[in-house]
Amino acid sequence: MTKKKKIMGISIILVILLFIVLNFKSAGSSDDIPVITTDIRTSNISSDIYVKGELKSKIKSEISSDLTYIVDNIFVNVGDKVKKGDKLATFDMKELNQDIESAKLEFEIQEAQYKEKNIEERILCLKKDVENQTMDFEIAQNKYESSKSLYELGSISKDELDSDYNTYKKAQNNLDKIKVDLNKAIREKNNDSDAKSLELKKLNLKQKIDDLSKSTVISPIDGTVTAIDAKIGSIPKGAGGIFVIEDLKNLKATFDINEFDISKLHKGQKINLTTESLPDAAFKGKITNIYPTARIKEGSASGKQIIIPVEVDLIGNIKGLRPGLIIESKIETEKRKDALVLPYEAIYEKQDKTNCIFVVKDEMLKEIPVKLGIQSDLVVQVISKDIKPGDKVALNPNEAFIDGMKVSTMK
Repeated sequence: MTKKKKIMGISIILVILLFIVLNFKSAGSSDDIPVITTDIRTSNISSDIYVKGELKSKIKSEISSDLTYIVDNIFVNVGDKVKKGDKLATFDMKELNQDIESAKLEFEIQEAQYKEKNIEERILCLKKDVENQTMDFEIAQNKYESSKSLYELGSISKDELDSDYNTYKKAQNNLDKIKVDLNKAIREKNNDSDAKSLELKKLNLKQKIDDLSKSTVISPIDGTVTAIDAKIGSIPKGAGGIFVIEDLKNLKATFDINEFDISKLHKGQKINLTTESLPDAAFKGKITNIYPTARIKEGSASGKQIIIPVEVDLIGNIKGLRPGLIIESKIETEKRKDALVLPYEAIYEKQDKTNCIFVVKDEMLKEIPVKLGIQSDLVVQVISKDIKPGDKVALNPNEAFIDGMKVSTMK
C-alpha cells in the first residue's frame, strides 16, 4: 500500500472513530462494538504504472570534424530539412594545400635518402674492390719480401728495394681505405629507424590527403538540422559535434521502471502517452526494448532506487511532438473484468503478513482470509471462495476484532 493510501486510510479512520463515539453515546447502554460496513462489489479493475521520460529522436547524427582549419561556408540553418549527402559546410583549404606540399616534399627527401643508403650495388663494388686490392697487396708484399732477400745478397740496389717497399705500403694503405669504406657503407645501410622514419613521412602525407577529402561536411542521414556549433571564419571547437541532424518523424522515449514492476511489462506492449505541452492530445507507443541490466537511480524521494530502462517507440500520429519534451504514461499492467473489490480500508494485515477481512453477518464478525489481486488507486481485488458480491465487510479492522465477535452496524 502506498504512503498516499495509508494517509488517506488514517484520515478516514479518525473520521469514523469520531462518528462511532458520537453514535455510541447516543446509543446508550449497548455493549456491542459499532462498525461501519461496505459491500463487496464486482468491478473492472486495472493496475497502472505512472512514468515520465524525455522524447528523443530514434535516428540522430552528431557530425564532428577533427580538422583544425577555418570554416569558410555554412549552407544550412537550424530547422532546415536536409537529405543524406547534402552539403552542410566547407573548410578553407589554402593552408591544408600548403601542408600537403610540405608533407610531400618531406616524404620525397626521406625516400631519396632511404634509397641512396639502400643501394646494394655500392656495397658489392666495395667488396669486389677489397678482393682486388687484397690481391694487389699480397703481390706487393711478396715482391717486397723477395727484394729484401735479394738486397741482402747484393743482387739488387737500395733504390730498387725502396721502390718495392713504397709499392707495398701504397697497396696496404689502399686496402685499408677500401675496408673502411666498406664497413661504413654496411654500417650506414638502412636500419629499423630509417624505415620507421620513412613510414611516418608517408603516413603524414596520407593524413593530409585524407583531410582534403573531409574539407566538405555532408549530412549522413535524412533529417532536420537541430543544432549548429560552427561559425564562418572560425575553427571548430575541439572534437565536439558541429552539426546535429535528427529524424523528427521517428521519436522514442526512455522510461525508468521500478524493479518490482518490470516483470509486468513486455516487448511489443502498446501504451498510451501524454505530454503537458499538449494537454488535449493523446499518443500511442510500443515497448521496443527492455534493458538487460538494472541500475541504481539516486535522488528519488525514497533515496536509492533500482530501475530498469525501457524504450518506447512513438507510433501513429505524433503531430506537435518534438525531441526534448517530457512525455508521460499510465501503463496498464494488469486488468480484470468483474473482479470482487473492496476499498483498502477493509483489508487487515495480520502479524504473519497474511491478509483477511471481517464479514458482518447477523451482527457478528466472521474472519475470512483473502489474497490480494490487482491493486488500483482506491480499491483492491480480493480473492477467496468464501465471499461473494453484496457481502458486508467491516471497515478499518484492528487487533481488537475477533472472529465471532458481536457488533452493531452503523447506519
